[in-house]
Amino acid sequence: MTEKEQLAFYYRLLRQHGLNDSHSGNGSIRVKDNYLVTKTGACADTIQADELIECTLDQTPTAGASLDASIHQRIYQQLGDRFAVLHAHNPYTIALTLKGGDFSPIDFEGQHYFSNLKVIECDAKQYLDVMPDRIADCLAKQPVAIVRSHGVYAAAHNLDLAYKWLSSLEQSAKIKWLAQQI
Repeated sequence: MTEKEQLAFYYRLLRQHGLNDSHSGNGSIRVKDNYLVTKTGACADTIQADELIECTLDQTPTAGASLDASIHQRIYQQLGDRFAVLHAHNPYTIALTLKGGDFSPIDFEGQHYFSNLKVIECDAKQYLDVMPDRIADCLAKQPVAIVRSHGVYAAAHNLDLAYKWLSSLEQSAKIKWLAQQI
């Protein structure tokens, strides 16, 4: 599979497994001094590899790129060992972190991958000015950045690992929510 095909595949998986709705979230993959990113308004159900937008690491993101393209760009600029970023709106993770505080998994797998995860605040009024640095700084310390009321960013060496972290985190949040119902 080409890089474009991989990115389209994993973006569709986020939708198929309930981590995004039809048009939410985004993803990117770094290719040398460039990165491929989903377009603004991409539909995860129908996205094709040729719809992805190519951006460079040292210039303003290309027109039509996801609103979050500058966040992906900043992650690649600050974390040179990361080659894939996925952003999802994990429903259980968002719900469990709405009231404040950090997130600590209670299940074995969640504790294996994540310790206590800091949750960062979403500055909606200055989103593109503040959030790229805030998210990249968080990802320098932990594999995922949970943004309160917004979603989760995973930055990894490849798309498979970024997807694994988003999925594992959401499973841990679901288990924690179920345990609280007892």
